[in-house]
Amino acid sequence: MLAGTLLLESLRDFRRTWPQLVVNDLLVRVVAVVILTPVVGLLLKLFLARTETGVVTDVAIVSFLLSPIGIAALLVVGAVSLGLLFAESGTLMVIGYGAVEERRVTWLDAWRYAYRRLLGFVQVAWFAFVRLLLIALPFLAAMGALSWLLLRKYDINYYLAQKPPEFWVVIIGSCLLLTVMAVLILAKIAGWLVALPLVLFEGSGGRQALRGSEAATAGYRRRIALWLCGWLLGVALLSVLVTVVIGLIGDVLIPRDASNIDWLLAMLSAVLVVSGLANFAVAVVSTVLFPLLVVRLYRSLAGPGQLSPTIAEPGSLGEKPSGRVPGKVVLGGAAATLVLVVVGFYLGMRDHDWSERAEIIAHRGGAAVAPENTLAAFQRGIADGADWLELDVQENADGVVVIQHDRDFMRAAGANLGVWQATSADLADLDVGSVFSPEYSDQRVPELLEVLQLAKGQVGVLIELKYYGHDVNLEAKVVDLVEQTGMASDIVIMSLEYDGVRKTAALRPEWTYGLLNTVSIGDLTRLDVDFLALNANAASFAMIRRAHRRGMKVYAWTINDPVQMWVMMSRGVDGVITDEVAMARQVKEVRAGLTPLGRFIVWLAGESGLLHGVEASSPREDA
Repeated sequence: MLAGTLLLESLRDFRRTWPQLVVNDLLVRVVAVVILTPVVGLLLKLFLARTETGVVTDVAIVSFLLSPIGIAALLVVGAVSLGLLFAESGTLMVIGYGAVEERRVTWLDAWRYAYRRLLGFVQVAWFAFVRLLLIALPFLAAMGALSWLLLRKYDINYYLAQKPPEFWVVIIGSCLLLTVMAVLILAKIAGWLVALPLVLFEGSGGRQALRGSEAATAGYRRRIALWLCGWLLGVALLSVLVTVVIGLIGDVLIPRDASNIDWLLAMLSAVLVVSGLANFAVAVVSTVLFPLLVVRLYRSLAGPGQLSPTIAEPGSLGEKPSGRVPGKVVLGGAAATLVLVVVGFYLGMRDHDWSERAEIIAHRGGAAVAPENTLAAFQRGIADGADWLELDVQENADGVVVIQHDRDFMRAAGANLGVWQATSADLADLDVGSVFSPEYSDQRVPELLEVLQLAKGQVGVLIELKYYGHDVNLEAKVVDLVEQTGMASDIVIMSLEYDGVRKTAALRPEWTYGLLNTVSIGDLTRLDVDFLALNANAASFAMIRRAHRRGMKVYAWTINDPVQMWVMMSRGVDGVITDEVAMARQVKEVRAGLTPLGRFIVWLAGESGLLHGVEASSPREDA
């Protein structure tokens, strides 16, 4: 009953104040980009200044976050970011509180009021963030310990591919731990839900606001937690509903026959506009309505409080929403900024290189059509039109450089044999093709020398150096093999380990080197490499532009969906690393038949999710 009443009252508040709320929400989104992003970036730079490169990547992130500097960075950056977000939400609460008291609070007054209490918001964020982190750490540690105990015997890719019983024990155990953790965190958040109104309307400090909120919600904690779950579920269902409806509209309007390309692009554009407006409306309603609900909850549980100093006159709200908004200079500046952004975007697009610069890189030879990292895969990659073959190299027990991604052969051959334990004689009898298909039972673990000889004169080779703690002199051996085959001008070197890249670069500084990366903290473009091989999520338009300005190329991996291939090519990547070489070649051919405007429209459709596939990501194990 409480939830239904609060929702109806909040909807009424929204109906009467929506112009101020929408303007406020738009400005909040702008401020999040203009203020929050630079503040977070500056704080991270300060904490990363003591690292050697100013960047922390992949596995090193865990070590960094567990160090004193990393812990301090996590707490400070997390609390400041959360505090700014609280302040932005607080401006909406002030407008909602005015509606409760029949006061027409403008967005400008709400901002002035809320940002006077910024320190209180940061204090609330600090105490809440630290306490939630303390709740989560034991559960995360337990999950890590469970994984370490049960999933360390073989390479993680074996467990992900074969899913043996111990894999399911870890999955079920982790789900149970996450469930308990989520329940505890939800209970805490339910108890703190009116802390922000206490800061805003009673002048409470951070710790005092959290304690006051816990006291006010003491008898209602379970109901509030259920209400929060219902809210999250409702927002998710609304988003799904909008997506489904837009998809149905797209199915009706967008022709499947691409013979009339002008009509296809026109319908894509129309559906894009409808999709953008619908998703924006859902985002605004879900973002704005929640603070109004919290204000109503505060009034029903914690007490009236007050607007101090007083804003607007009682009874000035009225039944009809007022479209009048103050701060015309600010709004004019915002509008001018928006125009500049649009013009800048247009100029950027005009200067954008619409040529088909993206090269096709066969991931492990083309792992979708042949057993990965085998001669059969590399031959197929060449036949399907790859520009480059990507492969992984390690040393075996004899010190021979062989091609294998995992640290053992459990996934590739079902053999409990580490790469560094295997002699060349062992590998001569090891079937690494039958797991993919019986027709490849003749495939064996190739040596780097064989693949370089195969590729010479036909295709370039992208060599990824793999380090599992058992390499002796991998970099020098790779250099010798490349020069022995005369392939120095047709290879590039990369690795997840920046130190490994630098060791090889010290031997042959004139060669081309890159860093393979999944996640990072800091600016990767500051590193001394020629290219970045980025996970699909990290290969954003801004990141690609920034890398290009610094003379770096960007390769995106592992891209196996045609829409995502299109999006990455439109963003300007220099190479698409894919298991589906033939598909990538076909996408390039289709793109070549369109005008720049046509490619741009399809790109927007892919970026917006109207065409499926762009949301696909690549796990670190693909690296």
